[in-house]
Amino acid sequence: MLGEGDIVRGLVRPAVTGRARVAYVYDAKDGVVRLSDLEQRDPLKILFPDPLAEKQPVAVLVNTGGGIVGGDSLTIEVDIGDRAAALVTAQSAEKIYRAWGPYARVHNALNVGAGARLEWLSQDTILFDGAKLDRKMDIDLAADSDLLAGEIVVFGRRARGETMTNGALRDRWSIRRDGKRLWDDALILDRLDDEILARPALFNGARASATLVCACPDPEAARDVAREALEGATEAGAGVVAGLMVARLLDSDPARLRRDYARVWCALRTKIWNLPGQLPRLWHV
Repeated sequence: MLGEGDIVRGLVRPAVTGRARVAYVYDAKDGVVRLSDLEQRDPLKILFPDPLAEKQPVAVLVNTGGGIVGGDSLTIEVDIGDRAAALVTAQSAEKIYRAWGPYARVHNALNVGAGARLEWLSQDTILFDGAKLDRKMDIDLAADSDLLAGEIVVFGRRARGETMTNGALRDRWSIRRDGKRLWDDALILDRLDDEILARPALFNGARASATLVCACPDPEAARDVAREALEGATEAGAGVVAGLMVARLLDSDPARLRRDYARVWCALRTKIWNLPGQLPRLWHV
């Protein structure tokens, strides 16, 4: 059993509470999107690399702690003002390490104003054996705002031959448009191991899963684009739920799932919003 002395010796670090907030507004006078608010609390930082070809701002989330452990609590807020557009991504995959007690908690709160667009392109979340993650995604959309958001979860590092013998995952989404609840989705697994992952009705042997949500004026068109891009994927599908396009992916190979996910993302950017079909430079597939 680990005690207080183990913390002093560095075997277990104290839990941290991190917070990051970034907000953008559209400057009608100059016709550009500007940063309007920035807050950073260790271990979270936000970087601002050169934007993509369409010149919309890019914000990159960085966890300087190198990962998340049980007891940590991170809050990320993104606010896109009316008529603004931005892409928020991450510097690298987020690692969730073994938890000796409480869950690691992550709360993402995204707000997209009227006529605005947000792309939330986080990198993989890697669950180590024994990890316990409680993550919540709250998204508020205006009546005519657009969204492309997704998350990838990897169960252990396949290249290291890791297995899941114990762990837990609580992953919840809540999306509202114009104040009305559109979609709630919850995956609650207080037991997560290889036997659970192997069950056909659950993950069917997958070592990675992904969810991608698109809010746009024509969700049926987005569904058709996603289905075409997903042809050849190991196990995937796309449909329309409450006016949202929702796509799911499962794969025994996390790298292959990542490539399929990126292909869908780029196809939606190109065919729904007429944006360049490219990913940020930090995203490697």
